[in-house]
Amino acid sequence: MTSANANHNVTLDHSVAPAPDTRRFRRIVTTVNDEGRSVIASDGESSSIQTVANTPTFVVTNLWQHTDVPVHNDGSPDDGLSGPVTLNPPAAGSVLRIVEFPPDHHWRDREDGPADQVHATPSLDYALVLEGDIWAVLDEEETLMKPGDVLVQRGTRHAWSNRTDRAAVVAFVLIGGTIPAGH
Repeated sequence: MTSANANHNVTLDHSVAPAPDTRRFRRIVTTVNDEGRSVIASDGESSSIQTVANTPTFVVTNLWQHTDVPVHNDGSPDDGLSGPVTLNPPAAGSVLRIVEFPPDHHWRDREDGPADQVHATPSLDYALVLEGDIWAVLDEEETLMKPGDVLVQRGTRHAWSNRTDRAAVVAFVLIGGTIPAGH
């Protein structure tokens, strides 16, 4: 199962298994029990893991997705990840994911690898670097991001470049939105 659209060159894929040494993320979800008390509904490794660019070390872990706001928190938790998860968030919702970016040479220099990962999503994205260094590459500028740095991405074309020899880990919240006019 892959996902792509006309706004980007990024493909999320279930057919290529993630490398065993890529990160796995624990997800803890809360709910309210029958007595009206807050409790933990689930605690375990997120199972929605996809690869990018047919590269086992280029991994996207989807942690939660919802299709509209306001979010309804009554009833059993539904993470919204039972069907296909695409790069774009739901138009009126959001998705939380963590991406492990391998060094560029893991995918960029391969004969079957894509030429680039330039894309624009109809969304407002918050990107928080958790580990490693990564370049945010725009049409006319780029900037190096380090752990703790946050990028607010407003539907513009961009790519990510890991010019180091170790993985960079970035958490993303994508909220449904638009792509700027003329972009």
